[in-house]
This record gives sequence, structure tokens and C-alpha cells, in this order.
Amino acid sequence: MSVEGFRSLASVRNVPIRSQTVVTGQNDGGKSALLDALDFLISGKPIFEHDVSYLAVGDLDEDESQLPRMDQVIVTGVFHLSRRECEELGLPDSVKIRRRYVLDGSTALEIRRQVCQDEDLRNLDGERLATLKEIAAKHGVQPVGRADARRSWVDPLSELEKKMPRVDEWMTLSTDVAAALPAIVYFKGDSVQSPEAVLQNILNPKLKDFSKTDTSKKKLEELEEYFTEALASDIDQIRQHVAKRCGFAAVSLSPQVRVRPNLASVEMKVANRAGHEIPLNSAGTGRSRRVSLALWESSNEVIGEDVDVVYLYDEPDTHLDYEHQRRIMNLIHEQSSRPNARVVVATHSMNLIDGVDISNVVHLRVGDSGAYVELISEESEDEEVRQHLSSIATALGFRNSVLLHERFFVAVEGPSETACFPILFKKHAGLPIQSAGICLWDGGSNEGALRFARFLKQHKRDVAFVVDKDSRTNQRKVFRDDKLKEYGFSLQNDCHYIGRPNELEDLFEDEDWADAANELWKREGSDPWRVEDFKAHRGSKFSSGVLRMLKEGSMQGPKSKESMMLDLAAWIDRDRIPSALTELFDALAKSAQDAGPHAWT
Repeated sequence: MSVEGFRSLASVRNVPIRSQTVVTGQNDGGKSALLDALDFLISGKPIFEHDVSYLAVGDLDEDESQLPRMDQVIVTGVFHLSRRECEELGLPDSVKIRRRYVLDGSTALEIRRQVCQDEDLRNLDGERLATLKEIAAKHGVQPVGRADARRSWVDPLSELEKKMPRVDEWMTLSTDVAAALPAIVYFKGDSVQSPEAVLQNILNPKLKDFSKTDTSKKKLEELEEYFTEALASDIDQIRQHVAKRCGFAAVSLSPQVRVRPNLASVEMKVANRAGHEIPLNSAGTGRSRRVSLALWESSNEVIGEDVDVVYLYDEPDTHLDYEHQRRIMNLIHEQSSRPNARVVVATHSMNLIDGVDISNVVHLRVGDSGAYVELISEESEDEEVRQHLSSIATALGFRNSVLLHERFFVAVEGPSETACFPILFKKHAGLPIQSAGICLWDGGSNEGALRFARFLKQHKRDVAFVVDKDSRTNQRKVFRDDKLKEYGFSLQNDCHYIGRPNELEDLFEDEDWADAANELWKREGSDPWRVEDFKAHRGSKFSSGVLRMLKEGSMQGPKSKESMMLDLAAWIDRDRIPSALTELFDALAKSAQDAGPHAWT
């Protein structure tokens, strides 16, 4: 999904909605706004002028209320259809749908379709006979039957339409496709939802699903026909009045009545063991939350596995004790395992963040230009993912749950290795580095990393270090030989040294650097980067010289060593990864396999 102009989300694009997506970030960073935007897109939940983003113009300290608002809200989603839906709705297996709100209060639900370039030919079935004749005359088309029959004109014009060039346009979404959108079930943990409100959330998707059955459709169509007939006399009066007052020979009015069931309200009463009724509206926050949680748990049975549904959770474990937090987490896990369900959770809770694959974590950050998305994935192409990837991996990696189950911890010297090792490892081994049982962390060049590593080793955890060769005797480096020995680590058994001769960066061939630079950091002017440009930096601090050269020689040059190595790792092919690194990865994978599970003591 993508969001434009909604509260703090002035322009947030390509947010993945997977089986379970966890949205995290700072307070007021847009987590709740993202859920509400998804609710607006799918269910059409009303939004208002105060929901429209302010334009980010002028001084950042300027009073926001004095700024103009954007002219509309647009929430766009890419929906994947089942084979049955493709056949029934006549759509491809992936469609883009958006809902817009403009400042006059109107909304529009639209689909991106390939349509005829000529607008006259797009809605032939809805055109009047006289209009069809005008379109045919414009294109030199003759009727294929009686000139006074619509079909005689529609058929040849339809054949022409198929041959005309196609363009992508936003078109009004049909009622059939709108009805096929998934249901929304929304749990707001940071505010006390009444049990009745929770019931409505749960039962409305089921009601919507019932309305799709053949029996329900037939009854709804009968109701629509009944109401249309009930309006017939009034419509006839209006038609005659307009024809008389405006001098028209004829006026045609065709009302389209749509009946869509909705659970307007539900009353819930409970009684204690003595049989005395307890009014829930005065039962207290604790009891209401317990009842609401029990209702949410029942949703798994009420909303069947064949119902397309998106569950939204906003801070679901707020104000809950540990037992109830575990119940919420189990419920989320059960729901996300359903093939027709998507679960999106906005949270600060490390328990919930810890419960998903890191690639399912969406981090909303706030920069000078507003909120933006970082996808927590070592394979992300987003150039600015680095810092949060490192911090969230460290935070997750050192939680008790990880310490209990991880087998092998590998400390590296800095963010360059932390950023590029997972990508290179996966290219070489064919699986994520975490799946190989390796918990990688950035030692950060501080002594705290050595103290933590010693703590792990004392508690029967296997620990290894990956160190640049030029760090071994460098007194400014924490992972130098004398320090590692001081903390009880074996230079032979616990350490792996990389460099040709000094560091990670000089392991890669000059040809690799030149080819990568010509694709990633194109040189200013017409001359490409040459192998000799990189060879010239051998014998000195290679990484610093190359980074400086790329910065000075290219407008797209990397901003840091970390950025440079991440881009290189993403670019390089598997068969060009230096043998020193592939041998290191194999050794680490074997150590992780040999480590096996340990009981925490």
C-alpha cells in the first residue's frame, strides 16, 4: 500500500502487507495513521478535512495550522486475486485500487485498468443509440444490422475498440469488485472499545460474507427490484416535470438501488453467577477489556478461513498483564497463519516485534520531509535502511528469547560488515544468515562488546569474532590481539581475520570495483571508471581512498563505507564473491552447526 496526504503520512510508498506485518516507530510517527489509511482504502471509513496533511513549506518552526493543506488524500493498494476471483470479475491476478478524498468532502474508489485510448469507445454499452451513431460516423463505422438497433452499432464499435491502442487510466471501481474487497476487523488496544463495538467489528465481515452467497444475492436483488418499483411513480412525476419545464421531447431516468447489509448495532448483556445482570457500560475498564479480549478470541471461529479479511491491531497489548499479552500474541499468530488473512500490528512492544521475521517489520521514521518507511530487510534496495537495520537487529538479537535459542554469536567490527555480510552470505549459501544459526552483531568498536561476548561464553554460548587484519595491532581498535586475549578469547579458535592484506574492502578484485562503480556510481563526464583507478589505492588504506575517490568523482557516490559496501554486496554476483569470504561463511556455518542447542545456565 501507499499513502499520500493523510495526517503525518504526506508521502509513504510501498508498505508491504504480508501475512503478518509489524509496524513500529516513534510516537506520532504515523503507525496509527497507517492502519486508519488501510481502513479507509478497504472499508471506506469516513475521513475528514482535518485528516488531510499540511503542505511542508516554509520554516520548519512555522505554526502548522497556518500552512495550507494538500488538496487530497490518496490511499493505494495492490491486491492479489485468486483464480476464481480473476474468472468471476474479469481481472488479472494483480490489480491496483485506490480511494481518494478531496477537500470538498467527496470520495472516489478507482481501479487502474488498461483502457482504449479513445475515450468515446470506453463505455459503449452505456451509450444511447444517437451517441453510438455519432461515434460510428466519427470513425467511419457502418452498422451490422438494422440501423435502429443498438446492437447493430455496439458490435462493430466493440471490434474497433479492441484494435485501438491501450493506455493505463484510473476508472471508477464497479460494485462487484468493491464488494469483493476483503473485510476489515480493527482492534484498538490504546482505547477501551466497548464489547458491543468489538462485536460489530467481528460480525460485520461475517455479514458481508453471507451477502455474497447465491441465496443472499437473490434476496438482495429482489429487495432492490422492490425498492426500484416503489420509486417508479415518483420517478415518472419527476421525468414528466423536467420534460415539460425544459422543453425536452423525452427524459429518461434509471435509478440504481443497491442494498448492502450492515450491522447497525448490537446489545450485549451478561449476568454474574447469582443471576444478576451486570451492565457492561458500568462494569469497569478491566472487566470490559477482558470481555472484549474473549470476543476477539472468538473471532477465529466466527470468521471462517475462507473469508478474505485484514485484521488491524493498534497497540494491542497496551494495559494488559503478561497472561493477556500472551493470549493476544497467540491470537495474532493464529490469524496470520490463515491463507485468506492479513494481520497488521502497530506496536512498540518488543515481544510482538520479536515474534515475526525481521523482513516483516516496517519501521516508520520521521525526517525533515515527513514520515518515510524503512523496510527491515538485509536485501532492501533502500539506501537509507542501514542504521535502523543495525539497531533493530541488535535489540532483537540480545533479547532473552534469542539468548535462549541462538546457538552461535558472531561479532564484527563495524556497520560495513553488519550491512553486507547477510546479503553476501545469502547469495553464497542460499539461505539467510539467521537461518544458518548465526547471530551477527556489530561490536561497535567499544569494549562493551567484549564484556558481552565474555558473558555469552561464560554461559556456554559459542562466540566468534571477524576482525580486519590491520586491527590486530592497532591500539585504537577494540578487537586487537591483546584485548581479545585479555577477555579470555583464543586468537586461533575464536577469531577469523580478513583482508588482502588489511580489511574487508580490499578482498574484492579491482575489476569488481570498477564494474560495480560503472553501474552504481557513474563517473562525471564521459570516461568510465577503470581498473587502474582502484589499483592505485592498494598499499594504503584502500577503503578510505576508494570512498573518497567515488565521492569526489560521482554525483551518486556513496555517503559512507557502510553505504558503499551495502551497495557493492547487493550488486555483486554469487560467483564474484571473494573466496576468502565464502571460506569464512562456510567456517561460520559449520561452527554454528557444531555448536548445537545449549541449555542456558
